[in-house]
Amino acid sequence: MTHSLTKKYKDFLALDSVSLEIREGDIYGLIGRNGAGKTTLFKCVMGLAKITAGAVEINGAKNGLNSARRQIGFMINPSFFPYLDPRQNLEYLARVKGVRKSGEVERLLKLVGLHGVKKPFKAFSLGMKQRLGIAGALLGSPPIVVLDEPINGLDPEGIADMRAVIKNTNRETGTTFIVSSHILSELDLVATRFGFIEAGVLVRDITHKDLHEQTKKSLIIEVNDVARAQKLLKTKLNISAEVSDNQLFLKSHLDQPQQIAKTLVGGGLELYRLQRQEMTLEEYFMKLVGGHND
Repeated sequence: MTHSLTKKYKDFLALDSVSLEIREGDIYGLIGRNGAGKTTLFKCVMGLAKITAGAVEINGAKNGLNSARRQIGFMINPSFFPYLDPRQNLEYLARVKGVRKSGEVERLLKLVGLHGVKKPFKAFSLGMKQRLGIAGALLGSPPIVVLDEPINGLDPEGIADMRAVIKNTNRETGTTFIVSSHILSELDLVATRFGFIEAGVLVRDITHKDLHEQTKKSLIIEVNDVARAQKLLKTKLNISAEVSDNQLFLKSHLDQPQQIAKTLVGGGLELYRLQRQEMTLEEYFMKLVGGHND
């Protein structure tokens, strides 16, 4: 979807050569702290911000993107007529988009929990605005939907509702979703792939399965000779251990700590630490990008 996409605001580099591939049918979770570049990336894709360098590609098209962009429904900072109620706003948007499908507005209002609401948009809570924004993005059943922080301002019930909307729509229609959030635990419940962005740089692109492989339970071992311990485990127990920062990490044989310890000590090594650990998704993110969460 993007090729070495770069965006500068004067001397500020908001996006630094971001190459992002979204596959048809993905629910792609774009993870990043506030200010990491998520919204800027979406604005460049949608033509709401002029790119400095690189390219955007939509369904194979790199030029004349206005037509291709009509295939994308998006929610970035939901904005509607303040004096219109949700039905009136969606009906107007349907006319602008040329959506004439009977019952479409009614269907979407029920889908996002705004059916029967009569008050104007200006009186909406943040969560209600998000709901209407999502309905607007889904209007006309576009093949690609971009949602920027869709659960912002929603209560737990609203978050669960939006999760269901995304998963069900993807499953029933094959709609491709690109969803940004700074809350990894929520995206983990819906996304099939993830992109981690920090300071305008895409630092990791990973599948849901591989993400959980890297965060699953492990045994952490500290000894006086890492290389010798790695060889000993392989020859005596046929255990392959990864080495990082002078520590051994075992992803298998987690139920055999006593046998592992006995093998290492019996091989003449000094065992300083043998601990079972599971990294949370948030810890993985912070390890990946460094620093402290906002």
